[in-house]
Amino acid sequence: MKNQLPVNTLWSRWIMAQLPTLGGAVLALGLAGCGAAPVVDEGPLAPNRKTAGLVVLPVALATADTSSLEVAAHSLEVTRLILEKTDLPVLGIFDFDVTKALDEVHNPMYDTDLLTHADLGGDWQDWLAVHVLVTENRATNVRDIVDTRIKDPKKPNTFRQHGIEAHVHIEAGIYEARRGNRLAWATMELEDNPLDFEPGEDPRPAVTKAIGETVQRLLDLAPSLRPGLGGRRARGAGLVDSVPAMTAFKYMDAKPYDAKLAAEQPELKAAKLLMLFDRFAPGLPPALAMRAAQNVGLLVGTAQAPLQAGDVVLAVKGQPVVAAHQFDRLVRTCSAADEGCVVTLLRAGTKQTVSLKWPALPPIPPPVP
Repeated sequence: MKNQLPVNTLWSRWIMAQLPTLGGAVLALGLAGCGAAPVVDEGPLAPNRKTAGLVVLPVALATADTSSLEVAAHSLEVTRLILEKTDLPVLGIFDFDVTKALDEVHNPMYDTDLLTHADLGGDWQDWLAVHVLVTENRATNVRDIVDTRIKDPKKPNTFRQHGIEAHVHIEAGIYEARRGNRLAWATMELEDNPLDFEPGEDPRPAVTKAIGETVQRLLDLAPSLRPGLGGRRARGAGLVDSVPAMTAFKYMDAKPYDAKLAAEQPELKAAKLLMLFDRFAPGLPPALAMRAAQNVGLLVGTAQAPLQAGDVVLAVKGQPVVAAHQFDRLVRTCSAADEGCVVTLLRAGTKQTVSLKWPALPPIPPPVP
């Protein structure tokens, strides 16, 4: 009996022995790093799977504070992350309309109106789609709230940190754009306090962070999508996605944020729009925020010749752009030409055109095994 191992040690050894047989499933159960959402399930993309482009479907946000604005915000954040990690052209939420509930949208060929898109070309057989689903199980313990109000004089009349629990589940998957079959996935979970935020900022910062971690994990499981293809173009760093386009975004029967502001006085509506820039472009000078709030286009926050800080990009090659992924996709099709791209923009209140001749950037290095 002297040599008998403790139960916890035997359990740990059994877990280690089973890991090779678990395949893609990862049972983190508290083993994840501090502050990170633990991975609960995953499956890698086949190493030989190639694609001509990615469709980022709207994030299916099934939380208590879901709105069209939050769906647009999270979808653009996912798209930005993908642009940073891959050399592929990307289609996003402003390029198509969905025809189903967001949690049912997995097949861009049948669940969206992408077939009417004019500037794609190629075969949909070669495209993949990225879909993120966020679900939440929220519970409120009223008794604890009442008791805490009495016992904690430092936090009178507040629910913050007391009595509210939210279990958030994030699933990110890669699907065939033509058939909708799931090819790779990553799933994470976290416990969140829905009231842990600062007014005027992201209402669910922990959820935003977890979505980013899950998508990053998904891309790590799909290394064939990440290496540079030798012709990488400028990604539009320093461009601010159009906040007016985000507030006008709607899906299915969900009302856009603009509809909620329709009854507001013009001054109050303008103030609320400007407040959104504090969230999506912190530190932006008020004059630039006001210009961007009044024009549906990409705001140039950081100068990159021939674009100047404060410009509002309206179109590339005559096609309207309101998001960085649209700008990137259009620029990559024409910047190699001698004449460059014709970019229409507002500069100091005047509509102008400039020729964009950005050279190709170095390819993205392949991920380290």
